[in-house]
Amino acid sequence: MKEKKPAKKKNNNNNNNNISKEYKSLKDKYDSLLNKLFICCLILTAVGIFYLSKGVGEFRKTLLSLKQDYEFSKFEDFKICTILISLISIFKYCAQKFLVIFCSKIMKKKFREPKNEDERKFSEQIKKKLSMHCYKCFMYLFLSVFGYYILKDITFFPKSLLGHGRLQNMFINGYPQSFFFYKPPLFDFYYMFCLSYFTSDLIWLLFINERQTDFVDMLLHHSCTISLIIFSHLTHYSNVGSIILILHMESDIFVHLTRIFLRTDVMEIIKDISGLILVFNFIYMRIYVLGEIIYVLYTYVTWKGTVDWFLLILLVMIYILHINWTIVLIQKMFGMFSGIKLTDNSVIKNDINNNKIKDN
Repeated sequence: MKEKKPAKKKNNNNNNNNISKEYKSLKDKYDSLLNKLFICCLILTAVGIFYLSKGVGEFRKTLLSLKQDYEFSKFEDFKICTILISLISIFKYCAQKFLVIFCSKIMKKKFREPKNEDERKFSEQIKKKLSMHCYKCFMYLFLSVFGYYILKDITFFPKSLLGHGRLQNMFINGYPQSFFFYKPPLFDFYYMFCLSYFTSDLIWLLFINERQTDFVDMLLHHSCTISLIIFSHLTHYSNVGSIILILHMESDIFVHLTRIFLRTDVMEIIKDISGLILVFNFIYMRIYVLGEIIYVLYTYVTWKGTVDWFLLILLVMIYILHINWTIVLIQKMFGMFSGIKLTDNSVIKNDINNNKIKDN
């Protein structure tokens, strides 16, 4: 007689379902705890910004008195951001409108041919998301190339980012000489352009884009990033800030490139390879290189005052976010090797919860 294989298969399915429920329960608790942590960090960020705004004037006054012939950053430098934010926002709006047409042709076939009203609405959402990721992929590529062109020859651009210098060179001269560093042509413009880009992105996050499950994460990330750019420019920590900006730009290229592949019918092997590149790039750039920068700041900045400490704390908050996102990416990578398709859950989670459509 033949064995009752269907019964065995049913038992395996029940076990898998139980494991899945336990995993989901643990993940929900983990997400809830993270949201509370991020909200606390957001409050701490607001407090930090308040104290920085009070201390930055005295900090700048001290530096100005020490080397009056040096061309210091000025509050007037931010005037150009008004123009840049407007131009970037207009370009973003026009680019995404144009890219929607292109994305409707490259998106997955099942999204191109919706069978009912719910699938049609979801298909429209996918097109918008695809166009947004194409736009961001282009912008991060542009900002990475532009940034590398400006920074490649400075003495503190590290070999870990294909430079020729060392991070320690930023502070090797001690206080206050370390703040009077050489700025290549277009250095300040690049810094203001990055500030304008993230400010524009924050405006869209708050007022235009639909709320996603990672809204609190992104709000904390953008708040810390914008605060760090502004205060690092005013306190002449933009040497550190420029390195941090470019390592983020480079890794974000792969974030959005992978998300583009996930919504198209490219071969699964390409999706898997892009996912692996993303994970390893994230670990290298945002854990190793950023961790090295934090270590250098903590070790070599021996004159730390209120401003220095709060800038360091804001940077550590961003680092915590990156650790969380790295854990999520690694989980997806293990899921990929265990036979589960790599999916972009952050985008489709709301629709799945509403029983609309699953991205199988």
